[in-house]
Amino acid sequence: MRRWAVGIVRRLWREMVGFSMVGVVGVTCDIATFNLVIGVFHAPKVYGSVAGTTLGTVVGYLGNRFWVFRRRDRRQSAAEVVLYLLVSGVGMLITAACVAFNEYVLGYTSLLAANVAQFIVGQGLGTVFRFWAMHRWVFPEARALDYAADPAAARPDEEPATAVLTSCQPADAV
Repeated sequence: MRRWAVGIVRRLWREMVGFSMVGVVGVTCDIATFNLVIGVFHAPKVYGSVAGTTLGTVVGYLGNRFWVFRRRDRRQSAAEVVLYLLVSGVGMLITAACVAFNEYVLGYTSLLAANVAQFIVGQGLGTVFRFWAMHRWVFPEARALDYAADPAAARPDEEPATAVLTSCQPADAV
C-alpha cells in the first residue's frame, strides 16, 4: 500500500501543487463572494455558497486549463468546458449540501458556522472530488497507456519519469 501511494505522489506531485495553488486563488475569490453576498446583500447562506463557488469555478478552470494541465491534450473546447462544469457542479453541490446541512439540520446559523461548513468541510470534500474527477475525466492523460507500453513515445517536453510512472509504480520498481 505504501509503495502504491508513494508512486502516485511521485507521479502527480506537480499537478497536486499546481491544483492546490489554483485552488487557493479560487477559494479566496469564493470566500470574498460568499461573505459579500451574505454580509452585504443579506442573501440566504446557500445563495452565497453557490455564488462564491461559481466564481471560484471560473477562476479554477482558467488556472487549471492554462497552467496546471496545460500539457495535456485538449479536447474540443465546448466538450472540455461542459465536463469541467459538470464536475464543478457536483463539487458545488457537495459544498452547498454541507452549508445546508449545517444550517437546516444542525441548526448552526452564525456566519462563523457557515464559513466553517463552506470552506473547511464543504470545500475539503469538494476539492478531493474535483481533483480526482478533473484528473480522470476533464484533463485525462490521453497517452498514458501508450507511454506505459513504450516510454520512448513520450513527448520531448515531458520528463521521461512521468511517462514511465503512468502505472503508479514507484520509480525504483520500474
